[in-house]
Amino acid sequence: MALRWLCAAIVLCASDLWGAAINGYVLNPFTQARIPGIPVAFYVRQDGQILEMLRKETDAEGRFSFTGPFLQSGLHFGLAAFYDGIPYFSSTLEAGAQQQVILEVYEKTDDPSGIRISTHHLFFSLREDAIECVQLLQIHNALERTYSGSGDGQERQVTELALPTGLFNLQSHSGLLHQAGEGRFFDNQPLPPGRSQRSFSFNLDARNFAGPYVHQVIYPTDRLEIFLDPPSTEIKPPFIDLGIIEQHGRQYQKIVIEDLSPDQQVAVPLPLAPSLRWSFKWAALVGAFLAGGVALALSRQHPSTDRTRALEKRQHLIEELARLDDSFADRPADPHYLDQRAHLMRETVALTQALDV
Repeated sequence: MALRWLCAAIVLCASDLWGAAINGYVLNPFTQARIPGIPVAFYVRQDGQILEMLRKETDAEGRFSFTGPFLQSGLHFGLAAFYDGIPYFSSTLEAGAQQQVILEVYEKTDDPSGIRISTHHLFFSLREDAIECVQLLQIHNALERTYSGSGDGQERQVTELALPTGLFNLQSHSGLLHQAGEGRFFDNQPLPPGRSQRSFSFNLDARNFAGPYVHQVIYPTDRLEIFLDPPSTEIKPPFIDLGIIEQHGRQYQKIVIEDLSPDQQVAVPLPLAPSLRWSFKWAALVGAFLAGGVALALSRQHPSTDRTRALEKRQHLIEELARLDDSFADRPADPHYLDQRAHLMRETVALTQALDV
């Protein structure tokens, strides 16, 4: 009797130690065929890293099973099936939360005719000497095959991107980006049927962008959404101005253009960074005032004391305007700022007109 209880206890302890089993199969959802003899990997996250714990091949009926002491109930994990050189990942799963897992895989193609961009987001944030650009693409593959592009592994060329020369600090947040020529880049992640998302960011030297940013369309694009920080005041057709919105604690001006064709170029009206914008504007304004002062000095060799005081007051107003603009450079739409600025501008213009009489 004692031996029987001991054996039962050992079985129970082993069962608790071994944990739950993860079962499933690999399927092509379009053909409904189960795929035999392909690797399936088991991943967990540990200390911020993704670790592969096990890898097995599917059996003759496309099934797989994972067991082990690490498979405790509640463990979060992920799976990937490797079919024809392409990994197909599951979402994050929880041990014990499902009876079986179905991993979907597809045949592949190098035909890009089914690729279109449903929405392409461009975020521009202008700083003292740099333009920070973030791009987010919602890509739709209408074919029943995975678009794999050309090449293999990290050098695979899939989603093509046309980016400006002179960019720096290029970072991809959804795969690897590599350059294939001047201004020509590729993401290396295959595009399965349906929707995929890609995102990346880079910086540009603001001194090289006093004009527009030219966006080159590669794939048919349903909608291009552009977010400008700081907002621009020079929005013209074909853009649709959707006004000021807030994203991630920042205010952007949102503008939109729709139904873009491959090879089309879109000139995005970038505003200057605040410091550059005010510098250029005040250089022009002060230059105009100085030119007017020189002309007056030449025509009147002995200006009166009143005129001298008026010139000094105008210079003071110009300096006040410059200080006001600098202090509200990050809040150009502030109502208090706009009221103060309008008042100072009225005084400056009126005084300039009086001096010209």
